[in-house]
Amino acid sequence: MNTRFFLLAAAAAFATASCSQEKKTETTETTTVPGGEATTTTTTTVDTTAYRTSADALVNQVTTDLKTSDEAVKTRLQNAYYNRARTLRNLEAMPDTTGRYAAIKAVNDQTTSEVKAIVDPAQYKTYTASQGTYYSGPYTAAIAAAAASTAAKPSLGARVGQGSGIKKLENTDDDRKVKYNNGAKIKRSDDGSIKIKRADGTKVKIDEHGNRTVKKGLF
Repeated sequence: MNTRFFLLAAAAAFATASCSQEKKTETTETTTVPGGEATTTTTTTVDTTAYRTSADALVNQVTTDLKTSDEAVKTRLQNAYYNRARTLRNLEAMPDTTGRYAAIKAVNDQTTSEVKAIVDPAQYKTYTASQGTYYSGPYTAAIAAAAASTAAKPSLGARVGQGSGIKKLENTDDDRKVKYNNGAKIKRSDDGSIKIKRADGTKVKIDEHGNRTVKKGLF
């Protein structure tokens, strides 16, 4: 079956998890009154124990790792994990292995997005670093890696100046220039273009459209 169909089905199941019906157990009891007709009573019990138990266990683990005792956070996490457990249960019947894998991944990623809206940035960073502990199925780990990569990247000025310090600043209505002690320069224009002269003489020009031109120094 089509993998895209399974992804859409998983998304729909997750979105409606709080409204859909649970697995139910029906108990039928027949009572006969002497001299009268038999009366049949059917009792329907909603089975949520497995979902709640799974959600509670995961909440306890996550809140311990995130070092939070906020009851509001716990409640919201419990709802997120409860809906996840229900949706994953519905995916167990999928006959297509590839489609099921993609659908489970989509559910786990959706849960991670919900967690991001519940906890603070520092806690979310801790959470994404331990996703393999919380999820038994596939998930996307690139989100946390990309954020870490972006945070570690030094600024343009830091790369060009190479820690030599700023020698001179020149600001006009149209241009902003920075000269560094190592001989490097950066000029930014109001149209968004940038001209860079590195300490080794290499010149780099980036126009307003992001096109880059590099001219190596003679020495």
